[in-house]
Amino acid sequence: MSTDIDALGRFMAETRWEDIPDAVQAHAKLVFLDTLGVILAGSIQSEVRAVRETLCASGGTGATVYAPGWPGMDPRQAALLNGIAGRSIELCEGHRYVSCQGAIQMLPTVLALGEQFERSGDELLSALILGYDVAVRIGASATARALAHQNGQAPMLGAVAAGARLRGCNAEQASRALRIGATLLLT
Repeated sequence: MSTDIDALGRFMAETRWEDIPDAVQAHAKLVFLDTLGVILAGSIQSEVRAVRETLCASGGTGATVYAPGWPGMDPRQAALLNGIAGRSIELCEGHRYVSCQGAIQMLPTVLALGEQFERSGDELLSALILGYDVAVRIGASATARALAHQNGQAPMLGAVAAGARLRGCNAEQASRALRIGATLLLT
């Protein structure tokens, strides 16, 4: 039996870079760079520095924290800290029709896993584009509770999808990852 989430898993696993329209590829590059700039700007905020000091105490290597003079960290810590830095100044992009600030939710995951698994630029952009697409589709189809933070719900699943893509998951594994991630939604 095939379900919508299985279709999303296939979409994530089987869509090739060449299948993505040129205009979408070009726009994704702008979103990537803009969001990276937001992460860098947020990284110098005093609150973000305080979180960094706490995370640095636990050590780790494997991924870059995008801030001047910051050491590498465990990919999970790097993604967390880059996400905190990006949200700290509230300059996130958004989707025109769906409550979704996807790039700031997904790019920290894309950067950390892309570095960990030594993925190419095209692979990073593919994960960002396809993860964003998954987030928008889920965001458009779901009705969250009034108190749920709309901009953080579906993009979290987009980050799961992007992570599955960068890990090289097949359709079944990507679908399973989305199912696990869906248990964290506040609907």
